Amino acid sequence: MRPENGRLLWFPISKETPAVSLRRKGSQRVEASSSNADNAQSAKSVQEWPLPTTSDLSVEQARGACQRAIADGKTRLQIELLLPLIGATDLDDWPGGIKQQFKAAVPLVYSLLRGLVGTSSAEASKKTLLDEADAVGVWESDSVALVLFPNAETVPDLERLAAVEGRPLLIMNPQWQAGQVISDFGFGARKQASEDFLATFEPAYQLQQKRIQGEDVRILRCYPGPYQVYLIDDRGKSDVVTSSETLPTYKEIDALLRGRVGSRASKSWLEKLMGETKFNLENKF
Repeated sequence: MRPENGRLLWFPISKETPAVSLRRKGSQRVEASSSNADNAQSAKSVQEWPLPTTSDLSVEQARGACQRAIADGKTRLQIELLLPLIGATDLDDWPGGIKQQFKAAVPLVYSLLRGLVGTSSAEASKKTLLDEADAVGVWESDSVALVLFPNAETVPDLERLAAVEGRPLLIMNPQWQAGQVISDFGFGARKQASEDFLATFEPAYQLQQKRIQGEDVRILRCYPGPYQVYLIDDRGKSDVVTSSETLPTYKEIDALLRGRVGSRASKSWLEKLMGETKFNLENKF
């Protein structure tokens, strides 16, 4: 299976913050003030991370998330980054497929590794391809190992890399898909063993882009914070609409958007059709 990558659009983030929140800047926590002490005591604090506006900022967040997770004793980490588009066409964001995505991801890999182990160690890492057809790459050093685009067939290789005691293993943008009728991991004992092993990986950093009911949605998780669901409006402004300790499902986000007054998702099919018609006329499509 291929990783789900939509067109990457960077946008300005909203500067608005909840009345009570914990915002991280680097490794420091800054508690926002509340105008009502009683409400502050009863409200549940939310650890909010700003939505990155560039690939560099995303990698910086991912690096910090990995450093915090490793400091907490977690040595198996999963990372999901949005890839900057290269060579996109009007018809296809990735005409070159997974190999083109690999080319876009490699600079992010090196940037991430440099921040974790230093420039010289990152450049000196042993580089191999586990699966040339699916562009599964491995970077190994004494300090850390990273696997880019791992798939179900490379799980035995991940188990081997994870067996090195004390060395963190990072898997970046895995290609398997969860929740399918026919699992990428086969069936029976093999499927269960693979899923049990992969469940030991901490989702240290996840940045996903989705289109739900015509709404532009981002999901961000930066260790040790919760999953934050951002809604992007037509002007590029982002707003956190909910946060959760677990990754929200498509249905949960869809229900949330449908309940928001004035949102595209809350409109009837006729209202959506009229809106699309107006947009097309104004833009001469």
